[in-house]
Amino acid sequence: MIARRLVAALLLGALGAACGSDAGPVARSGTRVVIDATGASVTIALDVRRIVTTVPGLTATVVALGCADRLVAVSALEKGDRTLVGVEYFPVFPVIPAETIASMRPDLVLVDPTLSPRDIAPLRARFPMTFACDSRSLDGLRTTFARLGSALGRGLEAKRLTDDLDAARAEARVEGSPLVLLLSWAEPPSVIALGPGSLLDDMLRSVGARNLAADLGHASGPVSSEAVVSGDPDWIVLTGATFSDDLRSRWSTVKAVKLGRIVEAGGDDFVQAGPRTAPALRRLAKLLTPGGGAIK
Repeated sequence: MIARRLVAALLLGALGAACGSDAGPVARSGTRVVIDATGASVTIALDVRRIVTTVPGLTATVVALGCADRLVAVSALEKGDRTLVGVEYFPVFPVIPAETIASMRPDLVLVDPTLSPRDIAPLRARFPMTFACDSRSLDGLRTTFARLGSALGRGLEAKRLTDDLDAARAEARVEGSPLVLLLSWAEPPSVIALGPGSLLDDMLRSVGARNLAADLGHASGPVSSEAVVSGDPDWIVLTGATFSDDLRSRWSTVKAVKLGRIVEAGGDDFVQAGPRTAPALRRLAKLLTPGGGAIK
């Protein structure tokens, strides 16, 4: 559970058409160049058959694009996923092991700069087929869907994902611009909030709420009890954290605590950017509605 919370804390930061426009020129016989979600040029096989993913949300995206049969290896974080059949598992902390990746003979390696920022450069240097995705924002996720779908020849499936995300962004709304504190870790003395650059911050703003940690300056960082009490948030959203009796006592004058507006949003749909982010947006709007899911 602790490892999962730490992963959740770490996880919490304009497209072409869903097919064709991002495909790029043929680089050499049997390969082509595509543009990944960060704008980098990536050389991949014309026929991508062996995919390695390093983040659960990327695995879910590959599956949603109809390419589950192309997965050969995924992160060890996914060992409990019984829907994955015939894949190898490998550790991704403290670094993604290049030798393990090489042994899988990949045609495509999918990485997330938010979770593995120090791994991108060495992986790209060794594996030209390293494709970086973007989980820091809803726009970045949309770009990931479209460009990955194009690279895999799954433009129609990618369009379904982008359409669902677009619809959720248009539909999911809360009233009154409530002030929300996003907590990825809430066990004193370490209380960690999510700020700008995290996906949940973008989701919060998308539904019309405000983030108490908007001035944090980082995707995540410590927040003081003084800042929480003076900020007086309307809601407290936990992303896998446990709201202790100690915090409840310290923050007893805070509106969210007094009204019981403490909600749990630690599910994979909130902390893993992927196909479930669209329904998570709709669920977030419901959670931030009185009676929508507060912890009593």
